[in-house]
Amino acid sequence: MRRLKVGTRKSPLAMKQTQIVVKLLKEKHPSLEIEIVGLSTKGDRLQQAPLTQIGGKGVFVKEVEYQLQQKQIDFAVHSLKDMPAILPADLMLAATPKRAMPLDCLILKDQNVLKSQQELVIGTSSIRRAKQLSLRYPQMHFVPIRGKIETRLEKMISEKMDGTVLACAGLERMNYFSNLPAYQILAPEVCVPAIGQGILGVECRKEDQNLSALLAEITDPQTHEAASAERFYLAEMNGNCDIPIGAFAEKIGNTWDFYAFLAEDMEDQGRKIHLTGSDPLLLAKQAVGQLLPQKPCC
Repeated sequence: MRRLKVGTRKSPLAMKQTQIVVKLLKEKHPSLEIEIVGLSTKGDRLQQAPLTQIGGKGVFVKEVEYQLQQKQIDFAVHSLKDMPAILPADLMLAATPKRAMPLDCLILKDQNVLKSQQELVIGTSSIRRAKQLSLRYPQMHFVPIRGKIETRLEKMISEKMDGTVLACAGLERMNYFSNLPAYQILAPEVCVPAIGQGILGVECRKEDQNLSALLAEITDPQTHEAASAERFYLAEMNGNCDIPIGAFAEKIGNTWDFYAFLAEDMEDQGRKIHLTGSDPLLLAKQAVGQLLPQKPCC
């Protein structure tokens, strides 16, 4: 086996996620040599601009994919929630390791914030999060905030916000929970997570069949099923950062739960549904039919 190069964003969380993938691969193949290559993306460089203005969901992956297509790296590790529903024709999603905590976390400056009836300033650039939280907490006012975890937590304090919202998976992987002043994990009934949240997407070139087979060894079957169902919903809804959309598939016992959220535009309040059954992909198709009835579901 050749020495492999894996590409990822340079952020501390992206590096940590890539180290997790490398560790999983080396547990199966101890002799593997893997070099981590940190790359800059448009989403990282333009942190003051809304994602909708600089390219939407793909701004954190396109430049990494370009390096993959140019054979400067052998495979790439992304947060699956950053990956568009349709990948470049020459690339493939080769592995989805076991999912981390999939839900959103409302981080608060202190435990008593939510008891206040006064307006609360919450930092988030996610329309999906803002729309769902405003239904549960009408006193919340949302202001844009972007950047790595450390940056957002610092801004929450320096810009005198009452709170912010981050993915539990990142907080878990970076061991931040014990350092938070106060927090509340948001159940999917309150806030349906982003599609693929908590899942790592390992991408490689389709032509590299030996490598794709190697990477597939670290796929978690249940995570793969959940990812496939959620990404089907994303593709059918033509979802990107310009519409508020979320989906979450979870297996409990022998039953799958499928939560879905969709707002048609910035002004639409949105609709949320919860379906249960034995096949997550079928539930995703049903969700498309219910939330977007004018579009064929399959």
